[in-house]
Amino acid sequence: MPTTFNIASSDPALLERATRLAEDFAQRYQIDGMVGIVFLGSVVRGYFDSFADIDVFLYKATGADIDPPEQYIHEQGFEIHTVMLDYDSEVESDWGMAKRWAYSTHRIAYDPQGLIARLLEEKVRLLPEERHWLIISGMALSNWYCDTLPRLWIARGDLTSAQHMFEEGVTHFLNALFALNNEMVADVKWRFYAAERLPILPRDFTNRIREVMRLADFTESDIERRRQAFKDLWNEVLPLVEAEVQMPYAEFSKLV
Repeated sequence: MPTTFNIASSDPALLERATRLAEDFAQRYQIDGMVGIVFLGSVVRGYFDSFADIDVFLYKATGADIDPPEQYIHEQGFEIHTVMLDYDSEVESDWGMAKRWAYSTHRIAYDPQGLIARLLEEKVRLLPEERHWLIISGMALSNWYCDTLPRLWIARGDLTSAQHMFEEGVTHFLNALFALNNEMVADVKWRFYAAERLPILPRDFTNRIREVMRLADFTESDIERRRQAFKDLWNEVLPLVEAEVQMPYAEFSKLV
């Protein structure tokens, strides 16, 4: 299973209290018909603060007569967010990237038969073919959006559209970086934060990607500044990508 990032809690004492409450809550549902219980989010990522809630996912056996708790429960000054799921349905369903990334940092609180551990081992992974596609499409599409399309929109006389292209391009570039690091793409809420902590990155990544993201004004010179800042980053990553996919850009870009 890919590694993921941890965030130092802004309030370790609050994290400890939230974790104890999560454990106490989970004990109430360690009953017949409950396959397993998983903690996600703040209590397992270690960033618990005043904005965080407690995410508890309950997996029940198909047909088990268990009343689901309220979706949002308030206890001891915390909000407990609960989700009850049918275990067999989860086994059969396809898990999208956002869901898999959310589960990439988890804690199994209850799993008497080992079924939850087996489920997560099967579901929470980046498939080789998926990783390959994210890398090549991320590089090709980011180049299209951050290099080609801004110049096209300048020629068409629409500087707003030219500037807007960088937003989409950076998203594709981050996809490629996550995949290059053999990581699932983080949810949009955490994507840039998680990207900054990847081990394989262009030098001085944070400052340089900010320069790509920074919109100073709606002029051709500002668009060119952003385009060149992106190309400098992109060109630094390209040799790593070509070595990883064992194809030159001119070849793999045709596949996208």
